[in-house]
Amino acid sequence: MPNDHQNPYLTLTPSGVMHAFAYATPNDKHKALQTLVSQTHVMSTKEWLHKYSHEWLDEFDEKGWVQHLSQNLPAPNMPLDKFLPYVVASLSGTRKAVIGSNEGFCLARIGYTTDEADRLAVAGADFFDFFIRQHERGLAIAGQAVSLFGDVELLMPTTSFMFLWIDNTGYVLILDGEPLTNNRALVELVWAIKTSGLRFNKSDDDLT
Repeated sequence: MPNDHQNPYLTLTPSGVMHAFAYATPNDKHKALQTLVSQTHVMSTKEWLHKYSHEWLDEFDEKGWVQHLSQNLPAPNMPLDKFLPYVVASLSGTRKAVIGSNEGFCLARIGYTTDEADRLAVAGADFFDFFIRQHERGLAIAGQAVSLFGDVELLMPTTSFMFLWIDNTGYVLILDGEPLTNNRALVELVWAIKTSGLRFNKSDDDLT
């Protein structure tokens, strides 16, 4: 375990986010991970260990789901559609993204027109429903992502759909081009949704 005196705070890694928020009904370990992005500041290791065990922390460390920090960082604090431009450059190879609901509504967008974003949000909801049905049938898939390819031989997706359950609500993160999700921006985005209660300002103007 990393030195808790030098790195006294905990947060999730990108893979930790994908694991913690993959299921509509999280188990106790999922919930333990989710608490790390449920406050307006990162949680101290000491505070987290008051609620959960050292064994779980060792397991999460080993699986790469948590990161130890030396500073007490604040959660993002702005409406989602204003925050999206700050993180999308790190998530999409073309700086185009949509956040949709599992009901097919576009909640925020950047780089896409309103019509494009609405169509993608509906498509994301259809994929979401597909994975839920397969899970109910006992198919052992987490249903965390789908990628569409314009040319399979290039093995580079044109559009990717990532599925997350946050506070009993399904979200679809839709990314154009290469999905660059193995970075801190994914953690910041989920943290923003989790702590803000999805505050966003409706606007007819595309975010560029």
